[in-house]
Amino acid sequence: MYNQDFNQNFFGEDINVDVDLNVTNGNSFGSQFQGSVSQPIIEPTQERVVNRTIMHEVPHICPINTRIINNHVYRHTYQPRYTCCEENTCTNVQCGSCCCFNNK
Repeated sequence: MYNQDFNQNFFGEDINVDVDLNVTNGNSFGSQFQGSVSQPIIEPTQERVVNRTIMHEVPHICPINTRIINNHVYRHTYQPRYTCCEENTCTNVQCGSCCCFNNK
């Protein structure tokens, strides 16, 4: 029985492959191969494209001034205002005198 190790590197397009193969030849019944684990094969990179829309709110201040102009118009009108005043006078009517009553 003898053991023989086979190590070889293979190069392809953008692919690097390392193969380790162990061969054991042991009995008179013929060759017997044992399983082996090789290094992983790196496949070409796939690219996914994700388009995102990101909304940004940008406030703008737009100053608006309101100017108020007051125009004062004076319209002169004339209205009569009647007034009155009162004056009191006194008149004494003398129908005689006290002496008149006694002389009757």
